[in-house]
Amino acid sequence: MTGAILDGIRIVDLSSGLAGPVAAQMLAEAGADVVKVEPPGGDPLRAQHPSAFATWNRSKRSVVLDLTDPADAATLRSLLRDADVLVHGLRPSTAARHDLDDATLAVDFPALVVCGVTGWPPGHADAERPGYDLLVQAREGLMDTQAGWRDGPFAWRFPAPSWGAAFLAAAGIVARLIHRESSGAGGPAHTSLAQGVHLIQNMAWNRAENPSASLVEGQPGTLANRQAAMYECADGRWLQLMNPADRVDLSVMPLMRSTLQALGRAAEQFDADVMRVAMREHPAQAWLAAIRAADVAVELIAPLGALLADEEVLAGGFVVDVEDPEHGRTRQAAPPFRTEPPPAVRSAAPRIGEHDGLGEHDGLAAGGGRFAAGGGGGAPPRPLDGLRVVDFGAYLAGPLASMLLADLGADVIKVEAVSGDPVRGWRDGFYVACNRGKRGIALDLRRPDGEQIRDRLVRWADVVHHNIRGRAATKLSLDEPAVRGLNPDAVFSHVSAYGTRGPRADRPGYDSVFQAMAGWNVENAGAGNPPLFHHLGSLDTLTAASSAVATLLALFQRARTGRATSTSASLLGTAVFTASETFLDDEGAIAPYPRLDGDQTGLGPGYRVHRTADGWVAVVAPGAAQLAALHAVAGGNQESSNRDDVFAERTSAEVAAALAGVGVAAEPVREFHWFAVWDDEENRRSRLVVSYPQREWGEMQQFGAYWDLGDLELRLDRACPAVGEHTSEVLGELGFTPAEVGRLARDGVVHATE
Repeated sequence: MTGAILDGIRIVDLSSGLAGPVAAQMLAEAGADVVKVEPPGGDPLRAQHPSAFATWNRSKRSVVLDLTDPADAATLRSLLRDADVLVHGLRPSTAARHDLDDATLAVDFPALVVCGVTGWPPGHADAERPGYDLLVQAREGLMDTQAGWRDGPFAWRFPAPSWGAAFLAAAGIVARLIHRESSGAGGPAHTSLAQGVHLIQNMAWNRAENPSASLVEGQPGTLANRQAAMYECADGRWLQLMNPADRVDLSVMPLMRSTLQALGRAAEQFDADVMRVAMREHPAQAWLAAIRAADVAVELIAPLGALLADEEVLAGGFVVDVEDPEHGRTRQAAPPFRTEPPPAVRSAAPRIGEHDGLGEHDGLAAGGGRFAAGGGGGAPPRPLDGLRVVDFGAYLAGPLASMLLADLGADVIKVEAVSGDPVRGWRDGFYVACNRGKRGIALDLRRPDGEQIRDRLVRWADVVHHNIRGRAATKLSLDEPAVRGLNPDAVFSHVSAYGTRGPRADRPGYDSVFQAMAGWNVENAGAGNPPLFHHLGSLDTLTAASSAVATLLALFQRARTGRATSTSASLLGTAVFTASETFLDDEGAIAPYPRLDGDQTGLGPGYRVHRTADGWVAVVAPGAAQLAALHAVAGGNQESSNRDDVFAERTSAEVAAALAGVGVAAEPVREFHWFAVWDDEENRRSRLVVSYPQREWGEMQQFGAYWDLGDLELRLDRACPAVGEHTSEVLGELGFTPAEVGRLARDGVVHATE
């Protein structure tokens, strides 16, 4: 027994690649006992990407089983009999062939939580399509979301579908475990790479009946700025800035003012082009100091893995030294969030079959068997029904975390200033993406009457969540001691930019500067190209999902022990974690990892996009036999199969069909998919796309279900609130009379639209 949150929870991990293994790894380091089941010869990732395997599969045990062998299949059944969770990546037909489909598992192991992480959700028309990250990027319209360094769609080096799915899988599993505490029953907690990329696309993708100007900025063709707020300095290094809505006039910085004077430029002429000229006059470190002094978010643009040696990362505890049996002493990304007790690395990634024999003897004590078969008929229909969350956050990484809890059934109250969340108007799409399912209240927290409302909200809540900077949170009495003093039974969850321990702990930070710091602006650009700006807020999204996982773990612990604790997540911690496919060796060198080519087509002949007569097609041929089959279709040799024009005389559909006929996975690249996704009947039927009225913008469509929970429901019936839309309703529930609400509104303490 370790005393960790998931102590006593046992997980059988049948997955490979990124999404499933990373979800299982996060839960392993939260205390679960994870048994990785590998096929004969081992997980292919061991050979394909050794540094990624080393991180994504640490803290686990390894057994080798051939699921087509009756004896090994029986061993797997023995493992499942003593397990709480099964994670797999099997398409529905494959799962059924091995008696691992939901219906069979529900009969044989009724307390087992089952998380399938596939390309598309079970029950969807695309459920049987091969679920490689590149193919999901192609089919779900990611590749032309923004401009690259050549015309046409490009392959994303950042595996957005897989990273989104990894955090969704972990959240779904813990939500199911929370529900099992009251019901005794297990069941599905499935997600997919398609839902993972929808989570990230949701930052810019939506359709409204009467949209504001900024709501349409996510449409293809609108994200054309390849180097938004990126600046090359005199020493050839690049900086990424984030100054939302130009809140700080950078022309008045002393260094900028003197530089403009030396260049003969008047401050009135200052714009982005003038700033680019000025920035080339001084080295990066000089500009870093000047811009940070102005309280503007800024970081160096670095290659993948470089931040593992960053002083801020070391001070924040975002890396961990691991003695690996294959690689020696390594420095790896630490778990992405903090809980009480904290997650911890338990061991290096196992050698193949290192723990063979588990399931045949007494390798696992009883796990899931402690729950009664079936389940309580009075259990809530949603995992988090009855849970009350108050969200004091703004922008993205805070509010999105509580939105995911709302999707899972929690009653979430969004608290904004009387003028609204500052992201409104500047980027309405961000607000839409992070606040559905909530009730909205607008109040002035600096007024004495506003403080009284704040205190009642905190006492009402099971979870208090926000991403307010530390000093400001203390002034607003929304730091952990203040919240704990009002409500010792509430889980307190905080999201920050840099974490709580490093020298920049209270500095501002936004998604773009951490993508730059993590290395994704370099890696997505392709070899030899200048860095490329990432328009979708992938690190904001994943940090929010990370906070949701941590909050769910704290809720699980509270359900078991009655003790409420605190959690934290940060953009820096997430940035480091997404760089976990590499590590630093004992000499400080960055371990090798696959690189995107200069044409931004892919990682090599077996993983790339090709131009066709009518567009592009994505092709994945991971093994030698598949690569040989690809060569044959492409013209008979490796050189031909890697040429950009090898399929130029055939349509994408013809190429995909020919490759499917020889066992090679391929997908035509969908372009301008934004315009079709909302009216896709299959997406509507499966609730991957949902629709609801929104007070300001009319009927609103967004990406919907991020999980398939089988017999449990999701709450997907409420758009984001208008400013103060539910103020009167919420204040009434908190005990304020209508007359008091009216006075508060007249005095400007609250804004109420009812």
